Amino acid sequence: MNYTKLKRMVKRKLLSLPYRSKLILVFSLLILLTASILGSITYYQFAKSSQLRTKEYQLQLADQMNRNLNRYIKEMQIISLSPLYDQDVLNTLKNHQVMKEGASLPPASERVKIWRYISSLIHMRDEIKGIHILANDGTVFSNLDSNTVLLKVFDNKSEWIKEIRQADGGWIILPLHQPNYYINRKENVFSVARLIRDPATQKSLGIIKIDLKQELFKEILSNTQANSFIYIVDKHNRSIYPNNTRKMISDSLLLQIDKGKRDNYTKTIMDGQSYMMVANTSSYSGIKIIMLTPRSEIFSEVNHLQKVLVLVVLLGMIISSLLGVILSKPLVGSIHKLRTSMREVEKGNLSQRVQIESGDEIGELGKGFNHMVNEIDRLVTEVYKTNLREKEAEIRALQSQLNPHFLYNTLESINMLAITQGSLDVSDMVSSLGKLMRYTIDHSSKLVTLGEEISFIHSYVMIQKVRIGEKLQYREEIDPSLLDISIPKLILQPLVENAIIHGISAQRGTIFIRGYRKEQKLYLIVSDNGQGVSSKKLKELYDSINSPVPIASKKYHGIALPNIHERIQLLYGRQYGIQIQSEVNNGFTIQVVLPLINEGGKEVEGSTSH
Repeated sequence: MNYTKLKRMVKRKLLSLPYRSKLILVFSLLILLTASILGSITYYQFAKSSQLRTKEYQLQLADQMNRNLNRYIKEMQIISLSPLYDQDVLNTLKNHQVMKEGASLPPASERVKIWRYISSLIHMRDEIKGIHILANDGTVFSNLDSNTVLLKVFDNKSEWIKEIRQADGGWIILPLHQPNYYINRKENVFSVARLIRDPATQKSLGIIKIDLKQELFKEILSNTQANSFIYIVDKHNRSIYPNNTRKMISDSLLLQIDKGKRDNYTKTIMDGQSYMMVANTSSYSGIKIIMLTPRSEIFSEVNHLQKVLVLVVLLGMIISSLLGVILSKPLVGSIHKLRTSMREVEKGNLSQRVQIESGDEIGELGKGFNHMVNEIDRLVTEVYKTNLREKEAEIRALQSQLNPHFLYNTLESINMLAITQGSLDVSDMVSSLGKLMRYTIDHSSKLVTLGEEISFIHSYVMIQKVRIGEKLQYREEIDPSLLDISIPKLILQPLVENAIIHGISAQRGTIFIRGYRKEQKLYLIVSDNGQGVSSKKLKELYDSINSPVPIASKKYHGIALPNIHERIQLLYGRQYGIQIQSEVNNGFTIQVVLPLINEGGKEVEGSTSH
């Protein structure tokens, strides 16, 4: 069903609704339209305000977290400077400058002295995993015991060591990495480190490295109440928090943050979910705080408002429907009276009148209805007398139909007598004649099926064969699916009769009927292989067919062709009718074009076949 048909069907349904239903529908639509417009505006403004508030809050929150983190990193930076002011630590490191194979471990007294120094730095700081001082010969001084940290390492080529040396004494932040001095290297740590130089000679003595636990960030983030995913990366976009290996933020998004302002805000989609992303970059450490908040969380209150608005609209429609029922009752009361009176008139009660006191349009309709009923009552009285005279004429017409019935009975008696005496040819001929008479005399229908018309042709041809003999041959080629198509009655028999009389009566010949469908039209072709007509005669026939008044004086084919052509065009239109074609000594062909209409009067749909 296409859009146009659907639109027409909906329009018919709406127009056929009762008047009260239409009023209720109008009230409901007005409420729905008004509430939808107001609700949409409210929803849009509230959503925009909610998003703006969340954005401002997240930016402030990210900035505050970065400030707290910077404050802590400054403290770690100060701690990393403390070995430069302790001469014992410097002297110990000077004793461990050259890495020697097979060198013994430092004495316990030396390690205990450095341990006490480091322990004083880490006191009451649970977020620090460990402070480690690495001498140039690979000796590790730490506040952790030998079951956790190696006493000596021989790998000075790690990436994090290279990065510390490249800083040339400046403090640096090391992202999550696995140091080589831990016995269990499965855990990643985040560190603040620097190169230790001799204050006098500026010669490198070792490295101080402060390893921090992830609890540091959990403590900083514990004060936030945002339902967000928080990620912390360094200035090189290397992960600092959280401590996992799965990369959540794409490189393209990080590049977009780098190109942006200090406070960055954008929308992004990850893993098929939409997020609001806020990024804050520290000007001190270069650390970026990235917060990803699901938009579903941002709009949770907005969605709640949306549900409330929907409930309000539904409640408004229910109230409007109730008001429509109550207020429309007096409005439609007059219409109900008028409809009741109309139904009584439909039943034949012409004495019915409607009593409407209002002076509005309904009152005018009531007056017009009463006037119409008065006129109908008067006309019925006159028509009744006319019908009586017509009935008398019908009785006389019925009496005149006794003769055809008498002929049918007589033919049946002849048929039975022929059968009794063994004259089967005579019986067949009489039966065919009876069929012809019944078919032609029956006036009950002007349209018949193609199958009925072909059956009539069979009876007619059989009688003609008895008269003419084997000189007459008959063939047909008709699609069985077309036999139920409706066509005008007695449209093919005159064509077959003309073919017999004018085409092959004086010689041997064949009559051929073919039927097929093409482009939603029925084509019936009656042709013979008789003597045909000249081009002059063919033109005269063509003129007689297309003449607005049938030319009855023509001898060839009489007026059968013009009458058939005119009947078809009167029934179906100018695009249908008959077409003729003939040549001398090359037969005569008549093509009949009809619409594809079944017995129910509906057009037949189907593919072209012939």
